[in-house]
Amino acid sequence: MTETAATTAPRRVVVVHLIAGALALLYAWNMSGTRFVTTGLQFVAPVAVILVAHLAWLSAKRQLAPGFAHVAFARTAVTAFGISLMSILTDMVAPMPAGAADVIETVGMVIACLLVLALVVGAAALIIYTFSKIVRALYRAIRGPKDPGGGPNGGKLHDFGSVALALSVIGLASLEGVIPALTISGDGRASSSVIVNASLERLWQEIGKATSPEFPLPLALKSIPQPVAVLVDEGASLGARRIVRFKGREGEGDLVLKVIQRTDTEAVFEAVSDGSPIAMWIRHKTLTFKIDPTANGQRLTVTLDYERKLAPAWFFGPFMRQASVFAVDVLARDTKARAEIVRAARK
Repeated sequence: MTETAATTAPRRVVVVHLIAGALALLYAWNMSGTRFVTTGLQFVAPVAVILVAHLAWLSAKRQLAPGFAHVAFARTAVTAFGISLMSILTDMVAPMPAGAADVIETVGMVIACLLVLALVVGAAALIIYTFSKIVRALYRAIRGPKDPGGGPNGGKLHDFGSVALALSVIGLASLEGVIPALTISGDGRASSSVIVNASLERLWQEIGKATSPEFPLPLALKSIPQPVAVLVDEGASLGARRIVRFKGREGEGDLVLKVIQRTDTEAVFEAVSDGSPIAMWIRHKTLTFKIDPTANGQRLTVTLDYERKLAPAWFFGPFMRQASVFAVDVLARDTKARAEIVRAARK
């Protein structure tokens, strides 16, 4: 190979990465305007677009030699990684001031959605690539290193089979949220408990007050819509309402809660309506404050019951579960701090 050809080859690979990434983003952009925006068709199917683009390139260049499937999988992973890296860097440098204009908010929303999409696509591509490496290693162990596929035709058949299997898996995963039979339940629960050194009456006084938006949030919650104001706060008695405004790059809106159950040791807030940006990802069901007297004080447990609205479950399930744990932990720690502050002042 001449020096010019050796230099041109990597450039062509970069070009195909750009083309494959652009096609995947174009597909995702078109899908975002449909009712499938929260399903696997939005977040998983772009991997198939990238893979098919690389296969088409290899075919056009007549490079479908034995082992082409592994090359296509590797390039798919690289393209997905590139999209993820680009999205992360853009998200880090993109401005989002509190009083942002509509145009900036729209751009911010696109960037935030792109980041989530890129992370899912990158994770899915990495899983496919890793799986292909394992299958390739097992195949060679069975057939022997000197016989990768029973000759050129056998090798190509193995490659075509690997590609067909990968596209089938991606296709099935893309239907999560579309077909009930392939959709994993989104019901979830997150809890956090703290010991509060205060009387039962004092603790109920503070449960009846919403956590201030000024209370410091964990770093993990900084990238999602945050509470910016408490518009209505009627306490924790039966029928009391609590309205919290959330704002983020995706816009702003209000979460309306109402106490539907109240005992001496428990208060259950039901989400009456949710117009906050978070409602695109998760449906709040109930927020429960429960008190259990102990020898060391009152054990306060805050529990959030929710429904995940995004697919795939393997990606969004753990993420939303952990984010919900962080959120209820903030409520529990803030209530504890406020309930104990009077006692500390008296001492």
